[in-house]
Formats: sequence, C-alpha cells, structure tokens
Amino acid sequence: MPSTAAITIYIFGASALYQGASILLAPRQALATRQLPESARPALTAFGVAISGLGAYYTLAAYQENRTFFALTLFRIPAAIILGAQGPGWRPMAAWEVLATLATAASLAWEGWA
Repeated sequence: MPSTAAITIYIFGASALYQGASILLAPRQALATRQLPESARPALTAFGVAISGLGAYYTLAAYQENRTFFALTLFRIPAAIILGAQGPGWRPMAAWEVLATLATAASLAWEGWA
C-alpha cells in the first residue's frame, strides 16, 4: 500500500502526464486556453514534452516510495510563482502546483518525515 505522500505524488504525476499529453494532442486548444498566440506553439510544444517527462518521473518516484524526491518536490513553489506571473491562462496550473505542494508537505509531516 503506498504512503499518503506517495499518493499525492502519483496524483501530481498523473496530472502532469495528462497535461503534457493534452498539450501535445491538441496544441491549438492549449494555446487558446492559455491565451497565447500561434507563434508560441513551438515553446508550448516543448513545455508539453517537458511536463510529460516530469509526470513520468513523479509516478516512478511514487512507485519507488522515494521520500527524498518527495521532499525535494516541495520546492515547486517558485515554479508556481513564475507560472502565475505569466498571466491568467497559467494561473490554474500555478494554483494546482501550490495545492499539490501543500498536500505533499502535509502528508510528509503527518507521516513524520518532512
């Protein structure tokens, strides 16, 4: 049975994989959602590839119960701040980053390892 912290990492990893796949499979919709011009498509595609890779790393770390990795993910707050500053289209993703970070931190603290 995975730990509570691992479950939070699984959820975040799965959401990252989903987000990356949705960007790669529907780039025009991803551009519109984030209020980006067509000229941003190459950068958004690269972001989709990167976030898919991160999702794979997160799910693997959760499977391995890699608690050091779990603790290091708490440094996602700067990423959330940067994403949120990019405009309204990025704020839901920034909020998800903060929520996931807080859930992982609470889980690690609850389990006695933070």
